[in-house]
Amino acid sequence: MSKRTSRRRSATLAAVAALTLLSACGGGSGGNGKTAAKDTGVASIKTPKTSGASASASAAAESGRPQIRLDTSYAETDRLWGVFWDCLRDQGVPGGHKGSQFVPDGKESDHPAAYRACLPKRPLTPPELDPATNPHYMDDYRTYIRCLNDGGLKVKALPNGGGWNYDGQSSLTQAQQDELDHDCELKAYK
Repeated sequence: MSKRTSRRRSATLAAVAALTLLSACGGGSGGNGKTAAKDTGVASIKTPKTSGASASASAAAESGRPQIRLDTSYAETDRLWGVFWDCLRDQGVPGGHKGSQFVPDGKESDHPAAYRACLPKRPLTPPELDPATNPHYMDDYRTYIRCLNDGGLKVKALPNGGGWNYDGQSSLTQAQQDELDHDCELKAYK
């Protein structure tokens, strides 16, 4: 059984961890989906499905940082993260390249000044994918896992809601898996 965590979920967990660290240090507050909708090249805010979003989430959304939505395209999400990562590179953070895009190495705590300087460019994850802003996150997560399994991608949920492991063979291609993942996120976290 090999572990697979969706790109967006990985980005979400990284962002949540980074935001927790920044909040603890007095810093600012603080994935990828394909879309059938036209990509306008502009990230925008999509409010959570509940009215109980925390005050810190509202402050983060108003901070001027780019907001990734559930329906933001892979290309736009990659572009937004690329702007942030290029800023880190320009601040002296070491890294490598994944394709043509710079990706930083190491931990944020190794370069706190660079991460603080680039914070305004760091994308905010969709509020629906953040347990701190979505009080129904675990219910939505279970719906998401059920949708993946119903769609033919045999997976087993991780107990913390942070991803999943393969739980058998799938006949789906990678493109079909990506499409199913995106469709299930839109259905579950709407």
